[in-house]
Amino acid sequence: MTGPAIPDRAPAPARPAPAETTSTRGLAAGLVLGVPLIAYGVRGALVDAADTHPAELARWVVGLAVVNDLLVLPAAMLVGLVARRMSPSWAWPAVRSGLLASAVLAFVAWPLVRGYGVDPTDPSLLPRRYGAGLAAALAAVWVAVPVVALLSRHRRDPGAARRGPTGGNRDDSDDDDVLRPAEQSPASGRPEPGPA
Repeated sequence: MTGPAIPDRAPAPARPAPAETTSTRGLAAGLVLGVPLIAYGVRGALVDAADTHPAELARWVVGLAVVNDLLVLPAAMLVGLVARRMSPSWAWPAVRSGLLASAVLAFVAWPLVRGYGVDPTDPSLLPRRYGAGLAAALAAVWVAVPVVALLSRHRRDPGAARRGPTGGNRDDSDDDDVLRPAEQSPASGRPEPGPA
């Protein structure tokens, strides 16, 4: 006795055509604005070739792109990966911001710290101790990072300061707005609805 044939699985639903996304519009805007600027820069480098030395300029541009792609980006990715794995989830936004601020500070201060452009005949050029200034700025950033992380954690979870190290409430706490581990559904880990 055989019945009607039943297909093994339903046909896959047709995918809708991809809508225009922000990235498509962003790419178009970048091309419309960026290509003329690049063309203007290349034209200026070629017209003023005696001053700009286009071959040397091209070596620098290509060399910087290669150094960035082969050294800087992998190092930044590694630092980010290690920092993310070492940071608790509630602290990660502050740590990430601290890393970004540190990178920007180091990038901007590097020529000053290295003393590029110093002229011994003009003591007013680069007159400060820029290494100490960079160290002070980095110290300020990394003093702020744990403060911001803790404030952020407290804002997200006001009961965090009242809970003990295991995450359960202390016995002396009488707050009913703090979710206790016993009030969670064992199957889903989600809170069970309380009495109305």
